[in-house]
Amino acid sequence: MFNLLFISNDTSNTLDKNFYFLEKQCSTLTNLSVYRSSGRLSHISKKLEQPPDFILLANDLGKEMFPIIHGISSIDIPVGLFVNDVHRFTKTRRHFIRKNAIQYLFSATRDKFIESYPELKDNLIWFPHFINPHVYKDYGLKKDIDLLMMGAVNDTYPLRKKILEFYQHRPNFLYHSHPGYELENPAARDVFYIGEKYARELNRAKIFFTCPSVYYYPVMKYFEALACRTLLLAPAFKELEDLGFIPGKHFVAIDEYNFMEKALYYLENEKERKKITDAGFEFIHRTHTLPIRTRQLISHIKTIIKNEGVL
Repeated sequence: MFNLLFISNDTSNTLDKNFYFLEKQCSTLTNLSVYRSSGRLSHISKKLEQPPDFILLANDLGKEMFPIIHGISSIDIPVGLFVNDVHRFTKTRRHFIRKNAIQYLFSATRDKFIESYPELKDNLIWFPHFINPHVYKDYGLKKDIDLLMMGAVNDTYPLRKKILEFYQHRPNFLYHSHPGYELENPAARDVFYIGEKYARELNRAKIFFTCPSVYYYPVMKYFEALACRTLLLAPAFKELEDLGFIPGKHFVAIDEYNFMEKALYYLENEKERKKITDAGFEFIHRTHTLPIRTRQLISHIKTIIKNEGVL
């Protein structure tokens, strides 16, 4: 196993725990060290029991870029930077990448990354979202929610706005608002649908709506709904299909004009609904889970350190 240094804010109490889960999974496949603060990389390395062969940095997970790491370009250890939301911190991130000559950029999205950073296209390593199969799974709950939508509803998600406006007063439609990402208030964890509570609510739904935002991101809800054995109604687009999501097989593609008729059709046709739901469930758990994505990450890193002659 190689020595990996993972520099990131603590995400164990945030809404999106995937980087926390990723850290834990990496600890089973590498000699992992974790660092939570800003600082100069040469000083950080001296604090470690063993020098790293590779450094992973995730600094765009909160309201501001953190941790801030200095002196990256002055060390001989390869560094990879995670890019989570491409549209945030765009100028700051570009400056940070250039200043530190970071060569390896692990982005959750492909097309928006290339659109935002065309000059960095050759540095892109596509690292899509994934689900933790211990959380997002079939809990075997009764399907007693016909139509469900959860999450942010604003101008960034125009289709969600239309869906909520159409269904909000209908008795077979349920909507839960977004809890916010930071969850500084521990009481919020009991009030809002997050973690296992969120996954269980997904599992209760016959149909779940979402959309990719104005940025056309393959947002995590595409993965989460399928993983909880729920029929997803959401727009299709090339990046999503390149991840293996097949409209009509794994989920039902909708737009602002046909979501009502598609929802009604699949509510009334249980056999067809179940066929797509089951295929989507199997697809996600076969291709987009935490263990799978971690192995892919480790494989990328091993190739990098081999090519750079670190090991």
